[in-house]
Amino acid sequence: MWGQCRGQLISMPHLTHFTSTDDVFACFATPSVMWRLVCMEHDDFMTVSEALRKEFDSPETTDLKFSVDGKCIHVHKAVLKIRCEHFRSMFRSQWTEDQQEVIEISQFSYPVYRSFLQFLYTDSVDLPPEDAIGLLDLATSYCENHLKRLCQQIIKRGITVENAFTLLSAAIRYDAEDLEEFCFKFCVNHLTQVTQTEAFWQVEGAMLKEFISRASRSGAFKN
Repeated sequence: MWGQCRGQLISMPHLTHFTSTDDVFACFATPSVMWRLVCMEHDDFMTVSEALRKEFDSPETTDLKFSVDGKCIHVHKAVLKIRCEHFRSMFRSQWTEDQQEVIEISQFSYPVYRSFLQFLYTDSVDLPPEDAIGLLDLATSYCENHLKRLCQQIIKRGITVENAFTLLSAAIRYDAEDLEEFCFKFCVNHLTQVTQTEAFWQVEGAMLKEFISRASRSGAFKN
């Protein structure tokens, strides 16, 4: 957003964390307004995206289940094949998974895998930063670049002094360069506090040396 905002002039475009322009106008316009007409009539019509969102994890219509941490997630095989190259390959006839009604998942946690499957139905992600690290790992493994970017946004919004070094470690591990640079700058800008956290002292020696060397080149140590 940019322009007149609550009595202040924003001359350069500013990134917000809203997901719809309706929320932006309602929260920041003066006075609060809607930018389009709102119909109050009852309408039974449902868009494709709304229908998919509604049918996620619905036992009545699904034809496949994922079992994660002893819990089941109900999905539609056709939706997964349409939305994800990983599943398109998995459900080819020569793969054993194509004949199964229940697929066991052990490498990811239930909140992470459910959020991934829900993303395929909704194009959105709702996870705390700590779980978003696991989802970032999944997105990297499955080559889901858009999901990878969403995870990075969640992590950026949720970074704190306590988790900054953990998030930096994750960004390096999953080759998320933009997120790595963001977390690194945060750590340098809050260096004294970050170095007092448990996460900082739990990191392995090679990475710690690389961080100190990189921070020194960035002017973190004046003398």
